[in-house]
Amino acid sequence: MGKPTGFMDYERKNKKEISPLKRINNFNDFHIPFDLETQKEQASRCMNCGIPFCQSAMKVNNRNVGCPLSNLIPEWNHLIYLGLYEEAYKRLEKTAPFPEFTGNVCPALCEACCSCSINGDAVGIKANELFLIEKAFENGWIKPKLDIVRNGKKVAVIGSGPAGLSCAKKLNYAGFKVTVYEKNDRFGGLLMYGIPNMKIEKNVIERRINLLKEEGIEFVNNTKVGKDISMEELSNNYDEIVFACGTSLPRGLALPNNNANGILYAVDFLTETTKNLLDKKPFTYDLKDKNVIIIGGGDTANDCCGTAARQRAKSIMELEITKEPPLENTLPWPNYPNKKKTDYGVLEANELMGHDIRLYETTIDELVVEDNNLKGVYIKNVCFTVENGKGVFKDVEGSRKYLDCDYLIIAMGFLGTTDEDLLSYGLENKSNRVKLEGFKYNDKISVCGDMKNGQSLVVIALKDGIDCAQSIINKYE
Repeated sequence: MGKPTGFMDYERKNKKEISPLKRINNFNDFHIPFDLETQKEQASRCMNCGIPFCQSAMKVNNRNVGCPLSNLIPEWNHLIYLGLYEEAYKRLEKTAPFPEFTGNVCPALCEACCSCSINGDAVGIKANELFLIEKAFENGWIKPKLDIVRNGKKVAVIGSGPAGLSCAKKLNYAGFKVTVYEKNDRFGGLLMYGIPNMKIEKNVIERRINLLKEEGIEFVNNTKVGKDISMEELSNNYDEIVFACGTSLPRGLALPNNNANGILYAVDFLTETTKNLLDKKPFTYDLKDKNVIIIGGGDTANDCCGTAARQRAKSIMELEITKEPPLENTLPWPNYPNKKKTDYGVLEANELMGHDIRLYETTIDELVVEDNNLKGVYIKNVCFTVENGKGVFKDVEGSRKYLDCDYLIIAMGFLGTTDEDLLSYGLENKSNRVKLEGFKYNDKISVCGDMKNGQSLVVIALKDGIDCAQSIINKYE
């Protein structure tokens, strides 16, 4: 596959970007697509592996590597190189339900175990995927599937995030009449409100939702199960019910005054900011000229950094409890790389602040609150050690320090589904998870995505939704 010597003839190129201090003037996508010749050259770097690990979903040292969807990556890379774009898209759509989602937000697990990365830079698989799906929409190769033969069975899918949408799409194509219920005013779940506009523009999601509607899926918004519609009503009206509600219980700070004004969970902050932008309203949480501290070092914390930069915070700081990663990767292929990464949001905040905003091996020691309003925090350094066979963080003596803080944004991940939500769904609660056998809760109810597996990646949620749908299809065959 690909040009036989492409990986030797061409170096990897990443898409050019609008400079950080320019792009923070808006919330738009800031990537500049390749011209066609460059896109073909980049695709030609795919090196005809005997075993293409990129498309082999697996875990190495408990980390996901390879494409969870098992996308036929070498095949469509070769077709891009040949200029056969429609044929390339047809290979992509065989396995990828929504390439425009993963092409924008996936961390590219496929690239982590690309054979080119053993001694160099991986093929730019993610950029090639996004190129193909946008080319397909641009040229009208994507048309609604209208020749679906119905089987007389009805399914309610609760939640319109990645898992819910992929599950609904597969069930719909298999002949089930699918209705998707969403508690929010807009569809897309995490994609719509949990991930900022500059990472995936919302018209991309709306375009896909409209296509799914044309194909016969019914979407119902502003509807909370257990409140606006009862489980009894759902059970009476549908043959199958699928819960794909994500994880809604964020990990909090176990400190006094942790409910003071100015202390926000990242998902609430990002959700409100996106809603404000789409509704053309002032920011609910206005960070302009405020001192902002973000706790966490993952993708969500990075999104908060980029959002704070766009709102022109007075100061932005990110606290990471872990040790600073090395500049060079320390793990052998095909492990997911272990090296310091400066993603778009941190890069923007660094440029705006004039220094690296990250403090490693640092956490909050005390919240300073007056009249229930956050005024500042005391931070401290910690070090990781093992005692009695168990890993613990120990305080570094003399490291305590005060910082002014108007907004403290907590981006430390999620613990599962809230007790309140599980109670309203009538599902048995086991440590904020649902007790399942595979995808099944009982003969009628299934659960998929982050609600089943815990916090994970969009691409893994997509795969889980597909597999959940297949388990229901198998039941009726």
